[in-house]
Amino acid sequence: MLADGQAGATRRVCRWCNASLSIEVRRDAQYCSTKHRQAAWRFRLPSLAAAADGSVSDRLARRFAYADPPYPGMARRLYRDHPDYAGEVDHVELLSRLGELYDGWALSTSAAALPDVLRSCPTGVRVAAWFRGPRPTRSYTPLSAWEPVIYYGSRRDASTWSARRVDALIHVARPRLTDPRRVVGAKPAAFCAWLFTLLGLQAADELVDLFPGSGGVASAWETYRLEKVRLAGL
Repeated sequence: MLADGQAGATRRVCRWCNASLSIEVRRDAQYCSTKHRQAAWRFRLPSLAAAADGSVSDRLARRFAYADPPYPGMARRLYRDHPDYAGEVDHVELLSRLGELYDGWALSTSAAALPDVLRSCPTGVRVAAWFRGPRPTRSYTPLSAWEPVIYYGSRRDASTWSARRVDALIHVARPRLTDPRRVVGAKPAAFCAWLFTLLGLQAADELVDLFPGSGGVASAWETYRLEKVRLAGL
């Protein structure tokens, strides 16, 4: 039987791993352990820094999308055991949907698949590069140490003297071992922050993550957006 004041109380969960919080922890606790609180904070830091780095002149709200599907030829090998596995992604259909429904978008793919994917892209796309470092394995052929990001509809930035927007990111990716939601290919926080500045996202914009996976992109976007609101004094 619940004590007075506990009836109807909602289940409290850790904001990092989504596990239930013990009834013994403080009432204002948001994480199940110090380790998870620190992990969540480290994930937020790049988005906070990116949101504070310059501003753009176009304030009209836009609708953006980010697509990080299984890379061509890799779906069955890497994701066949996932509950939402649906086979190979039709990139022609995906690119058509991005163009029809969104003002701007970004699509991650592999260096090997880039030529084929570009053939289905509209005129005006650009290709950015994430240098993530090579996989720790041996190979008879050169190992790919980077991943392309095809993007379209990025805002033009009038504040070029104050904002730092570049089309390349050098950041070695490491698995988030404390995150039970992690999936193969999940993007790190630094990548998310770079992606937001690459597209020139503003607080009033909508960002749709078409392949949410671990949910890291949505989490980083919420941090970035709220920091933009705070800095604007709204």
